[in-house]
Amino acid sequence: AMFPAPRQRWIEMLASPLSALASLPHQTLLVHGRDDQVIPLAASQTLLELLPDAQLHVFNKCGHWTQIEQADRFVQLVTNFLNEANIASQTGT
Repeated sequence: AMFPAPRQRWIEMLASPLSALASLPHQTLLVHGRDDQVIPLAASQTLLELLPDAQLHVFNKCGHWTQIEQADRFVQLVTNFLNEANIASQTGT
């Protein structure tokens, strides 16, 4: 377990089974810091394999807080992803 028992129990209740993730119909952007000491990069790589329409961006020289440690690049990445998803939804591609 990653957390003390009471907190871990709540986290496990919120978790989705991996099989449910495999049927997610949406485009998904996975963002990970290469130097993350909280969640191993392998977790995002596993999700990348499971999610049918996912892309993974790994920030070099970055830990767990990608949105803070690489704020400008993070915002640009997410903005581009959302713009592309919006265009795709409007054109049906």
